[in-house]
Amino acid sequence: MGRRRGRNPAAVFLILLLLGACVTQSAPGEPCEHVVIVSIDGLRPGFYGDAELAPTLTSMASGGARAKAVESVYPSSTYPAHASIVTGVRPAKHGIYANTTWTEHGSTRNWYWTEKDLRVRTLWQAAREKGLKVAITYWPTSVGAQADWVLGEIWDPDGKDTVRRLAAAATPGLLAELALGVGIPQEKIAEDRAAIDGFVSRAAAYVFRKYHPHLQFVHLLNVDEVQHKDGPDAPAVRDAVRVQDQNIARIRKAIAESGLGPRTAFLVVGDHGFTSITRNVSPNDLFLKAGLLAADSGKVTSWRALTRSSGGSASIYVKDAKDLSRVREVLLAGSSIDGQPGYRVLERPELDLLGYNPEAAFAVEPGEGVAITERLGPSAPTVKGNHGQLPTRPGLETGFVAEGAGIQPGALIERMKLVDIAPAVAELLGLDLPGAEGRCPPGLLR
Repeated sequence: MGRRRGRNPAAVFLILLLLGACVTQSAPGEPCEHVVIVSIDGLRPGFYGDAELAPTLTSMASGGARAKAVESVYPSSTYPAHASIVTGVRPAKHGIYANTTWTEHGSTRNWYWTEKDLRVRTLWQAAREKGLKVAITYWPTSVGAQADWVLGEIWDPDGKDTVRRLAAAATPGLLAELALGVGIPQEKIAEDRAAIDGFVSRAAAYVFRKYHPHLQFVHLLNVDEVQHKDGPDAPAVRDAVRVQDQNIARIRKAIAESGLGPRTAFLVVGDHGFTSITRNVSPNDLFLKAGLLAADSGKVTSWRALTRSSGGSASIYVKDAKDLSRVREVLLAGSSIDGQPGYRVLERPELDLLGYNPEAAFAVEPGEGVAITERLGPSAPTVKGNHGQLPTRPGLETGFVAEGAGIQPGALIERMKLVDIAPAVAELLGLDLPGAEGRCPPGLLR
Protein backbone atom coordinates (compact mmCIF):
# COMPACT_ATOMS: atom_id res chain seq x y z
CA MET A 1 0.00 0.00 0.00
CA GLY A 2 1.20 3.51 -0.76
CA ARG A 3 1.78 6.22 1.78
CA ARG A 4 -1.43 7.69 3.23
CA ARG A 5 -2.08 11.09 1.79
CA GLY A 6 -3.93 13.99 3.35
CA ARG A 7 -3.56 16.33 6.27
CA ASN A 8 -2.18 15.26 9.58
CA PRO A 9 -4.96 16.07 12.12
CA ALA A 10 -2.46 16.91 14.85
CA ALA A 11 -0.63 19.31 12.56
CA VAL A 12 -3.88 20.94 11.50
CA PHE A 13 -4.90 21.38 15.13
CA LEU A 14 -1.54 22.98 15.98
CA ILE A 15 -1.84 25.41 13.08
CA LEU A 16 -5.36 26.36 14.17
CA LEU A 17 -4.14 26.82 17.73
CA LEU A 18 -1.50 29.27 16.55
CA LEU A 19 -3.92 31.08 14.24
CA GLY A 20 -6.51 31.33 17.00
CA ALA A 21 -3.96 32.73 19.43
CA CYS A 22 -2.65 35.26 16.90
CA VAL A 23 -5.81 36.42 15.20
CA THR A 24 -8.92 36.10 17.32
CA GLN A 25 -7.88 37.49 20.68
CA SER A 26 -8.15 41.09 21.79
CA ALA A 27 -5.45 42.95 23.67
CA PRO A 28 -5.44 42.19 27.42
CA GLY A 29 -6.90 45.57 28.39
CA GLU A 30 -9.42 45.88 25.54
CA PRO A 31 -12.97 46.40 26.88
CA CYS A 32 -15.88 44.30 25.65
CA GLU A 33 -18.44 46.53 23.95
CA HIS A 34 -20.14 44.02 21.63
CA VAL A 35 -21.31 40.42 22.08
CA VAL A 36 -22.46 38.14 19.27
CA ILE A 37 -24.17 34.90 20.34
CA VAL A 38 -24.71 32.23 17.71
CA SER A 39 -26.65 29.11 18.65
CA ILE A 40 -26.03 25.94 16.67
CA ASP A 41 -29.10 23.85 17.36
CA GLY A 42 -27.95 20.37 18.38
CA LEU A 43 -24.31 21.39 18.94
CA ARG A 44 -22.30 18.60 20.58
CA PRO A 45 -18.88 19.15 22.23
CA GLY A 46 -17.15 16.65 19.94
CA PHE A 47 -17.79 18.87 16.94
CA TYR A 48 -15.17 21.42 18.03
CA GLY A 49 -12.60 18.76 18.84
CA ASP A 50 -12.16 17.82 15.18
CA ALA A 51 -10.10 20.34 13.21
CA GLU A 52 -10.88 18.81 9.84
CA LEU A 53 -14.60 18.63 10.52
CA ALA A 54 -15.04 22.15 11.93
CA PRO A 55 -11.90 24.28 11.51
CA THR A 56 -13.55 27.53 12.58
CA LEU A 57 -15.08 26.12 15.75
CA THR A 58 -11.85 24.29 16.57
CA SER A 59 -9.85 27.47 16.07
CA MET A 60 -12.18 29.31 18.43
CA ALA A 61 -11.97 26.51 20.99
CA SER A 62 -8.18 26.30 20.84
CA GLY A 63 -7.48 30.03 20.90
CA GLY A 64 -10.35 31.10 23.15
CA ALA A 65 -12.48 29.36 25.77
CA ARG A 66 -14.41 26.12 25.57
CA ALA A 67 -16.56 23.83 27.68
CA LYS A 68 -16.21 20.07 27.73
CA ALA A 69 -19.93 19.81 28.45
CA VAL A 70 -22.89 22.14 28.92
CA GLU A 71 -25.93 20.87 30.79
CA SER A 72 -29.22 21.83 29.15
CA VAL A 73 -32.57 22.25 30.92
CA TYR A 74 -35.53 19.90 31.38
CA PRO A 75 -36.96 19.25 28.90
CA SER A 76 -33.81 19.48 26.79
CA SER A 77 -35.75 20.89 23.84
CA THR A 78 -34.99 23.82 21.54
CA TYR A 79 -37.39 26.51 22.71
CA PRO A 80 -37.16 25.90 26.48
CA ALA A 81 -33.37 25.81 26.11
CA HIS A 82 -33.12 29.01 24.06
CA ALA A 83 -35.36 30.81 26.52
CA SER A 84 -32.94 29.77 29.27
CA ILE A 85 -29.94 31.02 27.26
CA VAL A 86 -31.37 34.56 27.11
CA THR A 87 -32.84 34.70 30.62
CA GLY A 88 -30.53 32.63 32.81
CA VAL A 89 -33.48 30.79 34.37
CA ARG A 90 -35.10 27.38 33.89
CA PRO A 91 -38.50 26.66 32.30
CA ALA A 92 -40.46 26.84 35.57
CA LYS A 93 -39.61 30.55 35.70
CA HIS A 94 -39.45 31.65 32.05
CA GLY A 95 -42.64 29.83 31.05
CA ILE A 96 -41.55 28.04 27.87
CA TYR A 97 -42.26 24.44 28.86
CA ALA A 98 -42.05 22.84 25.41
CA ASN A 99 -41.50 23.81 21.78
CA THR A 100 -45.16 24.05 20.82
CA THR A 101 -48.12 25.75 22.40
CA TRP A 102 -50.80 23.90 24.30
CA THR A 103 -54.60 23.85 24.22
CA GLU A 104 -57.36 21.82 25.86
CA HIS A 105 -56.92 19.22 23.12
CA GLY A 106 -53.15 18.88 23.43
CA SER A 107 -50.13 20.32 21.64
CA THR A 108 -50.62 22.49 18.56
CA ARG A 109 -48.52 23.02 15.43
CA ASN A 110 -47.72 26.58 16.53
CA TRP A 111 -44.49 27.14 18.41
CA TYR A 112 -43.72 29.64 21.14
CA TRP A 113 -42.74 32.27 18.62
CA THR A 114 -43.56 35.50 20.46
CA GLU A 115 -41.62 37.37 23.12
CA LYS A 116 -44.83 37.89 25.12
CA ASP A 117 -44.71 34.18 26.01
CA LEU A 118 -41.58 34.83 28.09
CA ARG A 119 -42.39 35.62 31.72
CA VAL A 120 -39.04 37.03 32.84
CA ARG A 121 -36.44 39.57 31.86
CA THR A 122 -34.24 38.84 28.83
CA LEU A 123 -30.73 39.89 27.92
CA TRP A 124 -32.07 42.02 25.08
CA GLN A 125 -34.40 43.87 27.45
CA ALA A 126 -31.53 44.46 29.89
CA ALA A 127 -29.32 45.72 27.04
CA ARG A 128 -31.95 48.12 25.73
CA GLU A 129 -32.44 49.52 29.21
CA LYS A 130 -28.73 50.36 29.23
CA GLY A 131 -29.09 52.17 25.90
CA LEU A 132 -27.34 49.44 23.89
CA LYS A 133 -28.30 48.50 20.34
CA VAL A 134 -29.68 44.97 19.88
CA ALA A 135 -30.07 42.76 16.82
CA ILE A 136 -32.09 39.53 16.85
CA THR A 137 -31.50 37.38 13.80
CA TYR A 138 -33.90 34.42 13.79
CA TRP A 139 -33.89 33.57 17.50
CA PRO A 140 -36.62 31.47 19.16
CA THR A 141 -39.38 33.30 21.05
CA SER A 142 -38.40 36.72 19.72
CA VAL A 143 -41.31 37.79 17.49
CA GLY A 144 -42.49 41.16 18.81
CA ALA A 145 -39.31 41.82 20.79
CA GLN A 146 -38.41 45.44 21.36
CA ALA A 147 -35.01 45.54 19.69
CA ASP A 148 -33.37 47.65 17.01
CA TRP A 149 -33.15 45.04 14.24
CA VAL A 150 -35.43 42.04 14.59
CA LEU A 151 -35.82 39.08 12.26
CA GLY A 152 -38.03 36.91 14.45
CA GLU A 153 -37.99 33.14 14.06
CA ILE A 154 -41.34 32.05 12.63
CA TRP A 155 -42.70 29.93 9.80
CA ASP A 156 -45.91 28.54 8.39
CA PRO A 157 -46.37 24.89 9.50
CA ASP A 158 -48.10 24.27 6.16
CA GLY A 159 -45.16 25.76 4.25
CA LYS A 160 -47.29 28.20 2.26
CA ASP A 161 -46.94 31.57 3.94
CA THR A 162 -43.54 31.63 5.59
CA VAL A 163 -42.10 34.67 3.80
CA ARG A 164 -45.12 36.81 4.66
CA ARG A 165 -44.92 35.71 8.30
CA LEU A 166 -41.20 36.52 8.37
CA ALA A 167 -41.85 39.98 6.94
CA ALA A 168 -44.59 40.65 9.50
CA ALA A 169 -42.29 39.51 12.33
CA ALA A 170 -39.34 41.65 11.20
CA THR A 171 -38.45 45.26 11.87
CA PRO A 172 -40.26 47.24 9.13
CA GLY A 173 -38.21 47.21 5.95
CA LEU A 174 -35.53 44.86 7.29
CA LEU A 175 -36.52 41.77 5.31
CA ALA A 176 -36.66 43.78 2.08
CA GLU A 177 -33.23 45.22 2.87
CA LEU A 178 -31.85 41.75 3.51
CA ALA A 179 -33.43 40.45 0.31
CA LEU A 180 -31.49 43.08 -1.63
CA GLY A 181 -28.34 42.68 0.43
CA VAL A 182 -28.00 38.90 0.76
CA GLY A 183 -30.98 37.32 -1.06
CA ILE A 184 -33.76 35.11 0.30
CA PRO A 185 -34.27 31.51 -0.92
CA GLN A 186 -38.05 31.94 -1.09
CA GLU A 187 -38.72 28.54 -2.61
CA LYS A 188 -36.83 26.81 0.26
CA ILE A 189 -37.31 29.13 3.23
CA ALA A 190 -40.23 27.10 4.63
CA GLU A 191 -38.62 23.66 4.63
CA ASP A 192 -34.92 23.56 3.75
CA ARG A 193 -33.04 24.17 6.99
CA ALA A 194 -29.68 24.41 5.24
CA ALA A 195 -31.02 27.15 2.99
CA ILE A 196 -32.47 28.96 6.01
CA ASP A 197 -29.11 28.79 7.80
CA GLY A 198 -27.29 30.17 4.77
CA PHE A 199 -29.69 33.09 4.67
CA VAL A 200 -29.60 33.67 8.43
CA SER A 201 -25.80 33.62 8.62
CA ARG A 202 -25.56 36.07 5.71
CA ALA A 203 -28.20 38.27 7.33
CA ALA A 204 -26.38 38.21 10.66
CA ALA A 205 -23.07 39.10 9.01
CA TYR A 206 -24.74 41.91 7.05
CA VAL A 207 -26.44 43.38 10.12
CA PHE A 208 -23.30 43.30 12.26
CA ARG A 209 -21.08 44.71 9.53
CA LYS A 210 -23.47 47.57 8.72
CA TYR A 211 -25.15 48.42 12.02
CA HIS A 212 -22.65 47.35 14.72
CA PRO A 213 -25.14 46.14 17.35
CA HIS A 214 -23.81 45.85 20.87
CA LEU A 215 -25.65 42.55 21.34
CA GLN A 216 -26.73 40.14 18.60
CA PHE A 217 -28.52 36.78 18.74
CA VAL A 218 -28.39 34.26 15.87
CA HIS A 219 -29.95 30.77 15.56
CA LEU A 220 -28.82 28.09 13.07
CA LEU A 221 -30.96 24.98 12.56
CA ASN A 222 -29.74 22.30 10.19
CA VAL A 223 -27.36 20.30 12.41
CA ASP A 224 -30.37 19.56 14.61
CA GLU A 225 -32.53 18.72 11.60
CA VAL A 226 -30.06 16.18 10.20
CA GLN A 227 -29.52 14.48 13.57
CA HIS A 228 -33.28 14.07 13.90
CA LYS A 229 -33.65 12.67 10.40
CA ASP A 230 -30.61 10.40 10.17
CA GLY A 231 -29.51 9.84 13.77
CA PRO A 232 -26.73 11.49 15.78
CA ASP A 233 -23.89 9.40 14.32
CA ALA A 234 -24.90 9.37 10.65
CA PRO A 235 -22.36 10.50 8.01
CA ALA A 236 -24.80 13.22 6.95
CA VAL A 237 -24.32 14.87 10.35
CA ARG A 238 -20.65 15.49 9.58
CA ASP A 239 -21.62 17.13 6.30
CA ALA A 240 -24.10 19.36 8.10
CA VAL A 241 -21.49 20.35 10.69
CA ARG A 242 -19.02 21.29 7.94
CA VAL A 243 -21.60 23.60 6.35
CA GLN A 244 -22.51 25.09 9.72
CA ASP A 245 -18.84 25.76 10.42
CA GLN A 246 -18.74 27.78 7.19
CA ASN A 247 -21.72 29.80 8.42
CA ILE A 248 -19.86 30.50 11.66
CA ALA A 249 -16.80 31.54 9.66
CA ARG A 250 -18.96 33.99 7.68
CA ILE A 251 -20.15 35.72 10.84
CA ARG A 252 -16.68 35.65 12.35
CA LYS A 253 -15.28 37.30 9.22
CA ALA A 254 -17.91 40.04 9.40
CA ILE A 255 -16.90 40.80 12.98
CA ALA A 256 -13.27 41.12 11.91
CA GLU A 257 -14.09 43.25 8.87
CA SER A 258 -16.28 45.59 10.91
CA GLY A 259 -13.23 46.94 12.70
CA LEU A 260 -14.84 46.03 16.03
CA GLY A 261 -13.16 42.66 16.46
CA PRO A 262 -10.87 43.72 19.33
CA ARG A 263 -13.90 44.94 21.31
CA THR A 264 -16.23 42.04 20.45
CA ALA A 265 -16.85 38.75 22.24
CA PHE A 266 -18.03 35.98 19.92
CA LEU A 267 -19.91 33.11 21.56
CA VAL A 268 -21.07 29.92 19.86
CA VAL A 269 -23.49 27.97 22.04
CA GLY A 270 -25.73 24.92 21.78
CA ASP A 271 -29.08 23.98 23.28
CA HIS A 272 -28.97 20.17 23.65
CA GLY A 273 -27.27 17.02 22.46
CA PHE A 274 -28.86 13.92 20.91
CA THR A 275 -29.82 10.32 21.55
CA SER A 276 -30.92 7.56 19.17
CA ILE A 277 -34.59 6.55 18.95
CA THR A 278 -36.03 3.17 17.91
CA ARG A 279 -39.58 3.08 19.31
CA ASN A 280 -42.49 5.18 20.57
CA VAL A 281 -44.49 4.84 23.78
CA SER A 282 -47.80 6.65 24.31
CA PRO A 283 -49.15 7.13 27.85
CA ASN A 284 -52.32 8.42 26.21
CA ASP A 285 -53.08 4.83 25.15
CA LEU A 286 -52.92 3.82 28.82
CA PHE A 287 -55.22 6.69 29.80
CA LEU A 288 -57.69 5.73 27.08
CA LYS A 289 -57.88 2.11 28.31
CA ALA A 290 -58.21 3.30 31.91
CA GLY A 291 -61.11 5.63 31.13
CA LEU A 292 -59.05 8.73 31.91
CA LEU A 293 -59.28 9.96 28.34
CA ALA A 294 -61.91 9.82 25.55
CA ALA A 295 -61.18 10.00 21.84
CA ASP A 296 -62.92 9.88 18.47
CA SER A 297 -61.11 8.81 15.28
CA GLY A 298 -57.75 9.10 17.02
CA LYS A 299 -58.41 12.61 18.36
CA VAL A 300 -58.85 13.45 22.03
CA THR A 301 -62.34 14.69 22.85
CA SER A 302 -62.11 14.88 26.65
CA TRP A 303 -59.61 13.93 29.33
CA ARG A 304 -58.81 13.70 33.00
CA ALA A 305 -55.16 12.86 32.27
CA LEU A 306 -53.26 13.82 29.14
CA THR A 307 -49.70 13.62 27.76
CA ARG A 308 -47.78 16.64 26.51
CA SER A 309 -44.73 15.39 24.64
CA SER A 310 -41.37 17.14 24.47
CA GLY A 311 -39.82 14.71 22.01
CA GLY A 312 -37.93 12.41 24.31
CA SER A 313 -39.86 13.02 27.53
CA ALA A 314 -43.35 14.25 28.36
CA SER A 315 -45.43 16.15 30.89
CA ILE A 316 -48.51 14.47 32.31
CA TYR A 317 -51.42 16.79 33.02
CA VAL A 318 -54.13 15.82 35.52
CA LYS A 319 -57.25 17.97 35.77
CA ASP A 320 -58.48 16.88 39.20
CA ALA A 321 -56.14 16.23 42.12
CA LYS A 322 -58.45 13.38 43.15
CA ASP A 323 -57.19 11.45 40.10
CA LEU A 324 -53.48 11.75 40.94
CA SER A 325 -53.13 8.39 42.62
CA ARG A 326 -55.09 6.66 39.85
CA VAL A 327 -52.96 8.29 37.14
CA ARG A 328 -49.79 7.30 38.99
CA GLU A 329 -50.99 3.70 39.19
CA VAL A 330 -51.81 3.60 35.47
CA LEU A 331 -48.44 5.05 34.51
CA LEU A 332 -46.47 2.70 36.73
CA ALA A 333 -48.44 -0.34 35.57
CA GLY A 334 -47.66 0.46 31.94
CA SER A 335 -44.02 1.41 32.37
CA SER A 336 -42.61 -1.97 31.31
CA ILE A 337 -42.16 -2.82 27.63
CA ASP A 338 -41.48 -6.48 26.84
CA GLY A 339 -40.11 -6.90 30.34
CA GLN A 340 -37.78 -3.90 30.03
CA PRO A 341 -38.22 -0.45 31.63
CA GLY A 342 -39.92 1.75 29.02
CA TYR A 343 -39.93 4.85 31.18
CA ARG A 344 -39.90 6.04 34.76
CA VAL A 345 -42.28 8.45 36.42
CA LEU A 346 -40.90 11.67 37.92
CA GLU A 347 -43.02 13.33 40.60
CA ARG A 348 -43.33 16.93 41.71
CA PRO A 349 -40.55 17.07 44.35
CA GLU A 350 -37.98 15.95 41.77
CA LEU A 351 -39.50 18.14 39.06
CA ASP A 352 -39.38 21.20 41.32
CA LEU A 353 -35.65 20.66 41.85
CA LEU A 354 -35.23 20.46 38.06
CA GLY A 355 -37.05 23.75 37.41
CA TYR A 356 -39.66 21.87 35.37
CA ASN A 357 -43.09 22.85 34.08
CA PRO A 358 -45.09 23.62 37.27
CA GLU A 359 -48.39 22.80 35.54
CA ALA A 360 -47.47 19.12 35.12
CA ALA A 361 -48.51 16.56 37.73
CA PHE A 362 -45.80 14.13 36.58
CA ALA A 363 -43.12 13.77 33.94
CA VAL A 364 -42.35 10.60 32.04
CA GLU A 365 -38.65 10.01 31.38
CA PRO A 366 -38.07 7.31 28.71
CA GLY A 367 -35.71 4.37 28.68
CA GLU A 368 -32.90 4.07 26.14
CA GLY A 369 -34.10 4.28 22.54
CA VAL A 370 -37.63 5.27 23.57
CA ALA A 371 -39.52 8.46 22.70
CA ILE A 372 -42.73 9.52 24.45
CA THR A 373 -45.47 10.47 22.02
CA GLU A 374 -48.94 11.97 22.36
CA ARG A 375 -50.33 9.85 19.52
CA LEU A 376 -53.06 7.30 20.12
CA GLY A 377 -52.56 3.79 18.80
CA PRO A 378 -49.38 2.05 17.61
CA SER A 379 -46.83 4.33 15.97
CA ALA A 380 -43.24 4.22 14.85
CA PRO A 381 -40.79 7.10 15.37
CA THR A 382 -40.64 9.56 12.51
CA VAL A 383 -37.04 10.41 13.48
CA LYS A 384 -33.89 8.43 14.27
CA GLY A 385 -32.49 10.93 16.74
CA ASN A 386 -34.15 12.91 19.51
CA HIS A 387 -33.71 14.95 22.67
CA GLY A 388 -35.94 16.39 25.38
CA GLN A 389 -34.94 13.92 28.09
CA LEU A 390 -33.16 14.76 31.34
CA PRO A 391 -30.17 16.99 30.55
CA THR A 392 -27.89 14.75 32.63
CA ARG A 393 -28.46 11.80 30.29
CA PRO A 394 -25.24 10.84 28.44
CA GLY A 395 -25.26 12.25 24.93
CA LEU A 396 -27.47 15.22 25.73
CA GLU A 397 -24.59 17.50 26.70
CA THR A 398 -24.31 20.51 24.43
CA GLY A 399 -21.38 22.81 23.66
CA PHE A 400 -19.93 26.27 24.23
CA VAL A 401 -16.95 28.08 22.70
CA ALA A 402 -16.03 31.76 22.97
CA GLU A 403 -13.30 34.14 21.89
CA GLY A 404 -12.50 37.82 21.79
CA ALA A 405 -12.88 40.76 24.14
CA GLY A 406 -13.25 39.81 27.78
CA ILE A 407 -12.76 36.08 27.15
CA GLN A 408 -9.87 34.33 28.88
CA PRO A 409 -7.70 32.58 26.24
CA GLY A 410 -7.18 28.92 27.00
CA ALA A 411 -10.05 28.72 29.49
CA LEU A 412 -11.34 25.16 29.80
CA ILE A 413 -14.62 24.62 31.62
CA GLU A 414 -15.23 21.04 32.67
CA ARG A 415 -19.01 21.42 32.96
CA MET A 416 -21.31 24.41 32.95
CA LYS A 417 -25.05 24.91 32.66
CA LEU A 418 -27.11 26.56 29.98
CA VAL A 419 -28.39 29.08 32.52
CA ASP A 420 -24.78 30.23 33.07
CA ILE A 421 -24.58 31.87 29.63
CA ALA A 422 -26.84 34.85 30.35
CA PRO A 423 -24.94 35.86 33.52
CA ALA A 424 -21.66 35.69 31.57
CA VAL A 425 -23.03 37.95 28.84
CA ALA A 426 -24.47 40.30 31.44
CA GLU A 427 -21.05 40.57 33.07
CA LEU A 428 -19.34 41.22 29.73
CA LEU A 429 -21.67 44.12 28.87
CA GLY A 430 -22.43 45.39 32.38
CA LEU A 431 -26.12 44.43 32.24
CA ASP A 432 -28.51 43.94 35.14
CA LEU A 433 -29.98 40.43 35.28
CA PRO A 434 -30.79 40.03 38.98
CA GLY A 435 -33.14 37.04 38.66
CA ALA A 436 -30.72 34.71 36.90
CA GLU A 437 -30.36 31.23 38.40
CA GLY A 438 -27.02 30.57 36.73
CA ARG A 439 -23.63 32.15 37.32
CA CYS A 440 -20.74 33.11 35.09
CA PRO A 441 -18.37 30.10 34.97
CA PRO A 442 -15.19 30.80 36.96
CA GLY A 443 -12.20 31.40 34.74
CA LEU A 444 -14.22 32.17 31.59
CA LEU A 445 -13.73 35.93 31.65
CA ARG A 446 -10.61 38.01 32.07
